[in-house]
Amino acid sequence: MEEQDDQVSMTVEDFDGGEAILEDSAGSETDDQLAHFAGLLKIGEETREYDGVKKTFLTGMKGHAKDTQVVAIYKNSASTSPMKARFAAFKAFEQVVSQKNGGQGNANVKYGWYSGSKEGISQIISHGFGWCNGQSHGVGVYLSPTSFLLDGLESSRADENDTRHILLCKVIMGKMEVIPAGSKQRYPSSGEFDSGVDNLEAPRRLVVWTTFMNSHILPDYIISFKAPSSTTLLINRISEIRNLGFVSVSALHLTMVKFLGPAKGALISRTYDDFAKRKVTGVQLFQAVRQITGDDQLLIEIFKSSTNKRVRRASRRTCAAQAAAELRRR
Repeated sequence: MEEQDDQVSMTVEDFDGGEAILEDSAGSETDDQLAHFAGLLKIGEETREYDGVKKTFLTGMKGHAKDTQVVAIYKNSASTSPMKARFAAFKAFEQVVSQKNGGQGNANVKYGWYSGSKEGISQIISHGFGWCNGQSHGVGVYLSPTSFLLDGLESSRADENDTRHILLCKVIMGKMEVIPAGSKQRYPSSGEFDSGVDNLEAPRRLVVWTTFMNSHILPDYIISFKAPSSTTLLINRISEIRNLGFVSVSALHLTMVKFLGPAKGALISRTYDDFAKRKVTGVQLFQAVRQITGDDQLLIEIFKSSTNKRVRRASRRTCAAQAAAELRRR
């Protein structure tokens, strides 16, 4: 997966001209429809740059690319004074981190996805990052590597045109340290490290501490797109799993955690642990997950699946079936 990440990133890096971010892209034009993304340029669909960024995005969507429509791609033109200052800060810290880690390009700059609402992304473009979006592996700003776009998609929100938006950012990772699940760490554990990840070999979470969120993260592109919601993607994934044969409740739980993202996944994990320890019943598990996801159709699919799987206790199957039936009657 790490090799794939590098290959996908190169698709974007082919068009990275360093200081060229301060210049207008060939074929670009201002976009009246999304004027709230101040300081951005719309990339012309006929350009190689557009094709490269689009390919990176759709590769990250994996099997859902066929159901995804790229509406527009915008580039950070650093046209305002605050944008230029943040760009200058990013380049300065890139040099500092590189020198600290031995020079010769050791800033370890990667690409990462950051999703949110249209308003939230607009605030980031105009004013910079102002909040943390993750706490499962330390408290900081979480981004998803290019190959794991789906992990961060849960945070995206459709606007009034049913269009969603996601940032593709450059991230100074420097020397990374593993942050264990459940950690409340907020800073590097020592001066040796610059950032955090959940796994050194194949990270799915890039963790930038709040201290560095506006010096080590540089929004590069915004991709505006239309795609199925994360809930729909989860239901599709459950259907795919069911076609493979018998699946345990624990396997369905892992699927939910994967598609619903780290925040909701942590809540579901705690509830599932209570269920496994018999602290809550199947119906209570159902009710808790329903509250977390807020989606009835999703839960019907989950519990329909669990009724046909091999589990150890018939009572659990009965609870699942009763819960699904109860939901259908509502």
